Amino acid sequence: MKVHYYKFLMFFFFVCSLSFAQEKNVSGTVTDDQGLPLPGVNVIVKNTSGGTQTDFDGNYSISVNRGAVISFSYVGFETKEVVVGDSDTINMKLSASASELEEVIITGQGSGIAKRKLSTTVDVLKADEIDKLPSNQIDQLLQSTTPSAQIRLSSGQPGTAAIIRTRGAISASTSATPIVIVDGVRVDNLNSNAQLGIVTGGASVSALADIPTESIERIEYIKGGAATTLYGADAANGVIQVITKKGTKGKSKIFYEARVGVIKATEDFLKYDRTAEAFFEPGLSLEHRVGINGGGDKVTYNFGGSIYADDSFNDINKQVRRSLSFGLNANVTDKLRYQASFSYVGTETNLDFNANSGNARFSDFEGGDLGDLDVISDTDFAPIRENYALIGALTSNESTINRFTNSNKFIYDVNDNLQVNATLGIDYRTVVQNQAVSNALQISRGAFPDGTSDRGALTRATRNNFIVTGDLNVTHKAALDNFSFVTILGGQFFRNTDRQNRIEGSGGVDGTSRIGFFPTQVARDFVLENANYGLYFLENIGIYDVAFLEFGGRLDENTSAGANTDPLFLPKVGITYNISDHDFYSESGMSNILSSIKLRANYGEATNFAQPFSEVKTFVPDVFLGGLAVRFDQPGNTDLVSERVKTTEFGLDLGFLNNRINFSSTRYDGKTEDALFVPNALPSSGLRAQVTNLGEISNSGWEFALNADVIKTSDHLLSVNFSYNTNDNSVEDSGGSPAFVVGGFNVIGSVIEQGQSLGYLRGTSATRAADGTFTFTPNDALGDTFAPNFGSFGINYQYKNFNLFMTGDYQFGGSYVDLNFLLRHLNGVDNTGIPDDLVGTTSPFNYVNFFVFDNDFVKIRNIGATYSFGDKLKPFSNVILGFTATNPFNWTSGPADPEITGSGIAAQNGFSSGGFAYGTESAPRIFLTSLKFQF
Repeated sequence: MKVHYYKFLMFFFFVCSLSFAQEKNVSGTVTDDQGLPLPGVNVIVKNTSGGTQTDFDGNYSISVNRGAVISFSYVGFETKEVVVGDSDTINMKLSASASELEEVIITGQGSGIAKRKLSTTVDVLKADEIDKLPSNQIDQLLQSTTPSAQIRLSSGQPGTAAIIRTRGAISASTSATPIVIVDGVRVDNLNSNAQLGIVTGGASVSALADIPTESIERIEYIKGGAATTLYGADAANGVIQVITKKGTKGKSKIFYEARVGVIKATEDFLKYDRTAEAFFEPGLSLEHRVGINGGGDKVTYNFGGSIYADDSFNDINKQVRRSLSFGLNANVTDKLRYQASFSYVGTETNLDFNANSGNARFSDFEGGDLGDLDVISDTDFAPIRENYALIGALTSNESTINRFTNSNKFIYDVNDNLQVNATLGIDYRTVVQNQAVSNALQISRGAFPDGTSDRGALTRATRNNFIVTGDLNVTHKAALDNFSFVTILGGQFFRNTDRQNRIEGSGGVDGTSRIGFFPTQVARDFVLENANYGLYFLENIGIYDVAFLEFGGRLDENTSAGANTDPLFLPKVGITYNISDHDFYSESGMSNILSSIKLRANYGEATNFAQPFSEVKTFVPDVFLGGLAVRFDQPGNTDLVSERVKTTEFGLDLGFLNNRINFSSTRYDGKTEDALFVPNALPSSGLRAQVTNLGEISNSGWEFALNADVIKTSDHLLSVNFSYNTNDNSVEDSGGSPAFVVGGFNVIGSVIEQGQSLGYLRGTSATRAADGTFTFTPNDALGDTFAPNFGSFGINYQYKNFNLFMTGDYQFGGSYVDLNFLLRHLNGVDNTGIPDDLVGTTSPFNYVNFFVFDNDFVKIRNIGATYSFGDKLKPFSNVILGFTATNPFNWTSGPADPEITGSGIAAQNGFSSGGFAYGTESAPRIFLTSLKFQF
C-alpha cells in the first residue's frame, strides 16, 4: 500500500512541476510614478539568459515559465521583481531611486557625493544627449550644451583647437583649456601648437580632437573655484571629467550605426564669391560604428569601435579616424570590484596653409593680394583659379596621431561605511607631422623660376607625450542622530613626459620623403618633464539632512615651482541649505508650486602652474668665431610659484511645479594672485623675458540657467533650456610693468595692461572732431576680446517615437579685428566704411578702429531629428533613423566670423585671447543622416 502511495505522490509532484514549468507569453507596460511610459527598461528573467527591453511606448513581451521571477530595472529607478503567476499581463510602475534623486558627482576623487549636498555647481552631459549629437570632438560636444562655458571654434580646419573659457580669463601666460580626466586618469589636453610643432599658419591640431566619444557615459564640466580645489595643480581653468561606459547587466545588446554626411563650407563671411568658387567643394563624410553592451551578476562590459573618413569642404583637407574602446566592471568578490577602460584612437589629417603662412591661399584671396576679385573678368580669373588649384594639389601638411588611454580602478568595500579606491592609468599620445614644400609648390607660388629643382624642403616633427596617474583614497560614511558625515582622504600623483624632435631638410629635389636625401639638415629636440604630488581631504557634514557643511583642501607639490618655494595648500569651504527638504515645507501647499529651494555658498582656491623649467636658469650652445660657445637664455626664477585663484560664490537653485521648471543662479568673484606675467625684459639686460609672479587679475559675474518641461504627457514632451552669463575681467595689478603685447601686432594688438581686461585690443584710433578734422589717439582701448555676455539655448520635443532637438549659443559685448579687411585696405581694394578724407592722407595704422567690430553673434549649432521604429523591423530590437544639421544658421553684427582666429596659439600651452578674424575658414555646415540597428 505504501508503494502505491509513494508512486501517487511522485506522479502528483511530476504533474505539478510540469504545470509550473509550462512556458507562457507575458506582456505588459512599464511606467513611472506619473504614469508615463518608460522606454528601454531591462526586463530580465532571473537566473537565466532570457530578457528583453520595453519599446518606446513602455510595452514589452517575453516568454517565461510560471513561477519564474522577472526583474524590471532602469537607470535612475528602483529595480522591482515579480513572480509569474497565472496572469498573462504584468504591468509595472517604477519609482525614481534615491541615487537618481541624489545624483552623485565625482568631486575629484573618492566615491562621489550626492549633488544636493554640494555647494558647487557642475554641468552634466549624459549618454543620451551625447549619442544624438554628431560631433566626434569633446569640445564640440560641450559647445552650446554646457550653460556656463565659452567654447569658440578657432578654425574650420579638421581637428583644430577651440578656445575654451569658463568664468573669464584667469591667466596671461598659460592656456585657458580645462584639464581633462578620463575615468580618473589625466590625459593630454594640449590645445595649441606644440613647442616644435609645424605651424601651418595658425590652426593647430588639438589633443581634444582625439579623445574617443563613442562610449561616453557622462561628461562633467566643472567650472572652477571651490569645485576644482581637490583636482590639484593647473585645475583653475576648470575640469572636463569623462566617465566611460562599463556595461549594464542584462542580455547583450549589439548595435551597428552608419552615418553619411555632406560637408559644405560656410560662405556667410566671405568678401568674394570667387574665394568659394576657387577653393570650396562639398565633401562627403562616412562613419561606421559598432558596439556591444551587456553582462551578468559578476561582470558587465562595453565595447565600441568606429571608422570615420571625410574629404572636408575644400580641395585639400582630409581626415581619417579609427577608434576602439572597451570598458569592464567586475565584481571580483562581494567586497572587491574592478573597473577598467581602454581606448585607442588613430587619426590622419591633411591641413591647408592658412592665416599668416606664406603659402596660404585663403589669405591671398580674402586679404586682397590678388586685387579686387569682384572686378576681375572671368577670362582673367580662369588662370588664377587654375594655378591655385595646382597649389592646393601640391600642399602637404600631414599629421598622424595615435593615442592609447588606459584606466584601472579597484574599489574595496571594507564595510557598508568604509570604501577604498585605487586608480592607476596612463595616457600615451604620439604625433608625427610632415610638411613638404616642394620645388613645384614654390614655382607655382612664383617664388622660384620654372625648372628649379634644388629648393625643396621637408620638415618632420614628432611629439611623444606620456602621462601616468595614480590615486589612492578612502571614503567613510557615518551617521549620528541627526547628523551625517562623508569623509574623503587621499593622495594623488601624475607625471607628464613630453619629448619632441624636429628635423628640417632643405635644398632637395621633389619626390622624396627621407630627410637624409636633403643636403642641408637641421635638427632640434625638446624635453619637458613635470610631476605633481598632492594630498587631499574633504569633509561633508549633513545637519538634519537639509543643510550640509563641507570643508577640505589639498596640499600640492609641483616640480615646476622654484627651489625656494614651499608646497601649496589649497583650502575650500562651503555650505548648502535645502529649505524644501524640511518636512513642514514638503507637507505645505507651497511645495506643489515652489517644489525645491536650495541656497549655497562656497570659497575655494585653485592653481595654474608655470610652464615646466620656467624657474631654471638656462643656457644654449652657440657659435662664436667659428668655435663652440654658450650664451645665457632664460634668467630663471627660484622664487617662482603657481598662480593662485581664489573664488567666492553664492547660489540659489529653485524648482517649480514638481521640478518641471528649474532655475539656477550663481554669483562668483574670483581673483588670481601671484599672476604669471611675461613682461618684456629691459633691452640693456641682454636677457630673454622671464615669467614672473607680479600680477593680479579679477573675474566676477553672474550665471543663470533655466530648464523647463513645458509639455509633459504620455505622448508629448517639450523641454527648453536657456542660460545667460556675465563676466567682468580686469587686470587689477601688473606689478608696475608697462603694457606688453601678447597677441596680434604692435600697431593693433592684444595687450596686457593694468586697469584693462586681459588681452584687450589696443591701437591708434581716429575720431572726427566738431570742426571736421580727425583726432588721433595712440594706444587707445578698442574693445575686449572676451565677450562679457554669453549663453546657450536649446529645445527638445518628443512625440512617441519621434524626437526633434535644437542647440545654439550667443555672445555680445566684445570686439574683434577683421584683419582680412585691414589687409584688403592696405592692398588698396577695400575702403568700406572708412571716411574718404582719411584714405591716403595718413597711415592706415593711425585709424585701426575702423577695422574693429562688435563680436556679437547668435549661432544655431545643431538641428536634428530622430525616429525610432522599435521592434517593428524584425529581427532588430530597434532601428533609429536620424538627421542632423550642424552650424546651419549664423547671425553676426560684423562682417567676419568673430569666432575664428587664424593667429592660433603658437606657443605650447600659451595664452590666446582670440579676437583676430584672419586667414582661415569658419566651421563648415554638415548635413548628416544616420541609421542605427540594435539587436
